[in-house]
Amino acid sequence: MQTFTQFDDHLKDIWQTALTKESIHAPFYRFSWHRHWHETLGQSEKLSIIVTDGLVFPLAIDKNIAHFTGGEEIADYLDAIGDNATKAHAWSNVLDYLKTQGATSAILRNIPASSETLTFFKQMNSDITEEDTTPTITLSDSWEGYLASLGRKERHELRRKMRRFEEQHTALSLVQADTVDIALLLRFMKEDPDKKQFLTEEMEQFFRGLPEVVGDQLLQFVLQKDGKPIATTLVFRVEQSLLLYNSGYDHSIEGSGLYLKIKLIEWAITHTVREVNFLQGGERYKYDLGAVDSPVYKVTVTL
Repeated sequence: MQTFTQFDDHLKDIWQTALTKESIHAPFYRFSWHRHWHETLGQSEKLSIIVTDGLVFPLAIDKNIAHFTGGEEIADYLDAIGDNATKAHAWSNVLDYLKTQGATSAILRNIPASSETLTFFKQMNSDITEEDTTPTITLSDSWEGYLASLGRKERHELRRKMRRFEEQHTALSLVQADTVDIALLLRFMKEDPDKKQFLTEEMEQFFRGLPEVVGDQLLQFVLQKDGKPIATTLVFRVEQSLLLYNSGYDHSIEGSGLYLKIKLIEWAITHTVREVNFLQGGERYKYDLGAVDSPVYKVTVTL
């Protein structure tokens, strides 16, 4: 067992090796993501990152409570990193070590349903609750095939909303940005009172660093009207999946956010994407667009 109290180059090398064996390839598991979280949002926390059995357990301790690094409010999936088959076996030693570091409990959030981490804590009779869901659409290979996959009512409503929006607004286009413009996203996000409150100075700093942190996986789409942006979204392209991360829209143009997402599904179908993952949140529109639930879990355990 090795332990790390900082995100140094030695840990980075170990992390990269573990990541090659990880079945979930979302950017939330990257070394760069966790380091950036620590630099912007987690500086006050005591890092207790544990390496054992070829796995990396990215953990920190705050007020005697152990939790995953990476940002529970900004990383939709969190877990030990590495070969899933070995995760259940390794957790026992990890918990013992955390106790020696002063942790009296662990609260582990955003664990995917497929993780063997859950197997271990189920065997311990820990408190495991469904924390949220990441609604996901499995796409057909054509737009008409996608529409046919929807229920009759949903299909009718989607077509009606698209037609109405296009009648009200002309010269619409969906553009993939050549350069990610975080300032545009933040400007639109701040039109939503809840998102504006969420965007503290530190959180804005985190968002502004995403292009460098995520790099090749980060895409931005912009819905334009007469060449002017009216909605935008950041997504992660992970192999044949699109993960919709954060979005914002001009609140004076009702329906622009939903129309953007519909057009993004259309784009995905024509670009060999086979899955659209809306990430955490059970908003009604996701299900109207054909998504089905994929839960993430929270584990609470006394050490």
